[in-house]
Amino acid sequence: MNIFYYDVAVDIPVRRCFTYKSISKIKKGTRVTVPFGRKTLIGIVIKVSSISTSIVKTSAIKEIISVDDQYICFKKPLFNTLLWASEYYHHPIGEVFLSFLPSILRKQTNKSIINIDESSNYKINSTDKNFDLTSEQEIALKKLKKIEEFNPTLIYGVTGSGKTEIYLRLVEKLVQEKKSVLILVPEINLVPQMLDRFKKRFDGEIGAYHSKLTPNQRLKIWLKSRLGGLKIVIGTRSAVMMPLKNIGAIIIDEEHDQSYKQSEGFKFSGRDLAIKRAQLENIPIYLGSATPSLQTLKLVKEKKFKQVNLLNRIDGKKPPKLIPLDISNSPLIGGIAMQTMGIIQSTIAKGEQALIFINRRGFAPLYECDACGWVAKCNSCESNLVFHKSKNRLICHKCESIYGVNDECPDCYSKEINLQGYGTERVEEVLENAFKKIPIIRFDYDSTRLKGAIESIYEKVHSNDAAILVGTQMLSKGHDFPKVTLCVILNADSGLISPEINALEKISQQLIQVSGRAGRNNNLAKVIIQTRYPDDINLKQIKTGNYQKFADQCLQNNKNLDLPPYSHVCILRTSSPKSKGSIDLLQKVSLFLAKKKGISLIGPLPSIPSMIKGNVRHHLIIKASSRSYLNRVLKSLIKDLENWPEIKKTKWSFDIDPYDMS
Repeated sequence: MNIFYYDVAVDIPVRRCFTYKSISKIKKGTRVTVPFGRKTLIGIVIKVSSISTSIVKTSAIKEIISVDDQYICFKKPLFNTLLWASEYYHHPIGEVFLSFLPSILRKQTNKSIINIDESSNYKINSTDKNFDLTSEQEIALKKLKKIEEFNPTLIYGVTGSGKTEIYLRLVEKLVQEKKSVLILVPEINLVPQMLDRFKKRFDGEIGAYHSKLTPNQRLKIWLKSRLGGLKIVIGTRSAVMMPLKNIGAIIIDEEHDQSYKQSEGFKFSGRDLAIKRAQLENIPIYLGSATPSLQTLKLVKEKKFKQVNLLNRIDGKKPPKLIPLDISNSPLIGGIAMQTMGIIQSTIAKGEQALIFINRRGFAPLYECDACGWVAKCNSCESNLVFHKSKNRLICHKCESIYGVNDECPDCYSKEINLQGYGTERVEEVLENAFKKIPIIRFDYDSTRLKGAIESIYEKVHSNDAAILVGTQMLSKGHDFPKVTLCVILNADSGLISPEINALEKISQQLIQVSGRAGRNNNLAKVIIQTRYPDDINLKQIKTGNYQKFADQCLQNNKNLDLPPYSHVCILRTSSPKSKGSIDLLQKVSLFLAKKKGISLIGPLPSIPSMIKGNVRHHLIIKASSRSYLNRVLKSLIKDLENWPEIKKTKWSFDIDPYDMS
């Protein structure tokens, strides 16, 4: 009887596979059940083991308990993409593979990958496309349709230029060729709008995949995709490895968005993983944005990516004017200046809608004693508690812990406790008092978290004429609000004066994206930017609306300063119950890396916030001019690091190509 040996990746934070034996031949990418210590775990077969049975006692090697599916989970291109991801992000291989399986398939269950007969037939709804493309769209579409292999292409289109229609026409071509397509959006709240557009164009099932679906819903979409029942799937970054049969292209909408980067656990970029997948699948990938990332623009300049432009709105209207409003000497009510309030009043009087952007949720970010200066803080995090008036609770926005509201100061027993600052709830209350007969619609994490909430908000926005929308950054991304003619940005200064190395890229994208929600059907639309720095040189450049020119200047500045994307950065993040554990580990890493040529270090530094869920956080910024050299250095570091006694009490992880430097 032949015995075969396999390396299996299991879902634990260890950077290696484990060897098991079986009397069956098993293909790599197959899901299996294996014994692990006293537990039984689900694993993925990675390869035939290269162990020498003459050296290792084969009796000590445990046997695979069962092969769980008729079909492998990950075909060759997906399998190789995940191998690359584990290497590139220096993350445990089992966690990488298992994170892209539906949660039900990560556990021992009677669910398995078996053949299903369900299949969707797609027909084009011609009434939905009963209009002509603009000449600019026609030229762009003609160029894009000619791309049949891997050749990443940026669709640089200003807001309102008709990028979604381009996506629809590209998907139409693929469906007619019996191919499938994956469309990625940065956030869950953008899925309903995109899903609605595709359902109007295509008669047939359109799959949606994101974390708010139930486990059974996610499993159903995954299985239908894997076995060919679905040809069109729209999802967030968790859908990037959707195993679509005969995939013909990947579309990434709002490619610049920071939400494509996962910040916890396996810290990967959905955009970059999609690009690698497209390369290994040898299929086109289209990246759409009105404010492309500096990384993408650099690759265009180097002719590694193509660029297709849509520089005019489809209605021929001009983009809204960005108007800085000096509030240095203006009293504010809930963050809104009186002059701004007058402009909102004029907009509402015309039966139009206004959008108020404030990137803070809750009512007030500071709950403070006027007598002694005590501030309400989370017991587990080094973070101020935010007062939420709708719940009459103090909430930590880092760990979501909830606290009751103090009637008196716990330090000095004074009852002089005040609310400082403002968030979406406070702005909403101020506007409700000022405009009693006008719908005030709040759009933030708290108002959209329940099932059906996003759809309800869309319905309310579209069914009213005069209305005021109040929201956080999720309101700025890709939404189509045709009646909005005024945008007001309340807290732009925090981005203009931020010390982060990518702060200007972030604030320019944010301001232009917010402004893109206004004036899609109105030539007189405007964007008011409340600021105490109206003469700021960067704000003056951003207000021209010429993102490409501003981005080119940012690229040149970053090149001169050897900053990303002209250098490559990794952050080593640590977390431990006491700060000494984290600092000792990072200092030892610093000594190790100081011997390496071409590596520069910043830190160790306390992270912001410095404590989350009772653990103290620190980080070390590691920079190199070459991406491949940085990865080699990190591999060398890991070999040493995993044998150091310091890691027994300190959690650590790498953040490759970080978006947040703090």
